[in-house]
Amino acid sequence: MVINDDRPRHAERREQLLLVARTIFAERGFQSTTMDDIAKEAGFTKPILYQYFESKTDLYREIVAQTAEKLLASLQEAVASVESPRAKIEVAFRVYFEMVVSETDAFRILFIHSHEGDTGHELRALELGLISFLEPLINVPISDEHRRQLAAGVVGIAEGAAIVWLEQQALKGWPPPAEGAAERLAARSATLAWGGLRTVHQD
Repeated sequence: MVINDDRPRHAERREQLLLVARTIFAERGFQSTTMDDIAKEAGFTKPILYQYFESKTDLYREIVAQTAEKLLASLQEAVASVESPRAKIEVAFRVYFEMVVSETDAFRILFIHSHEGDTGHELRALELGLISFLEPLINVPISDEHRRQLAAGVVGIAEGAAIVWLEQQALKGWPPPAEGAAERLAARSATLAWGGLRTVHQD
């Protein structure tokens, strides 16, 4: 007897819907996007879309969760390959901005549209994850409270630079990223962050 297993097709269709939704959310924002818009662009009916996602918010959160999971996993893998604290900070910035530049739609959702409606806490969850990731990289004899504050500051540098770069791209009409854009963003941010961290002294 042949058993028909639709799981690969189901997963493929679900990923297609996520990619379409990501593009539309990035262009229009969360509030202005409807499930009808996503279904139509994907070439499916709205009832089919609801078979995969219970609501627009559920779909949005899945996109954010995928982005956060991929970013944190890439950061963990990258810092494991280097030894010194400075090298870890530098490689973390490089990985972060490589993903911002290569997956612009995802970060437009996170940084440009994430404060709309009830979706703001999704960005906050990612920020807290990045802070927790950075804390052990700040290898200075200071209190845990102080270390977490510094980690939050480093996250702020990265996020602020990413937001400004995205806004600059928007003003230009979203051209292809300039060659070396990620490397320049990473180098500038790492220099600023490390310049501050190296002056930190014991509590």
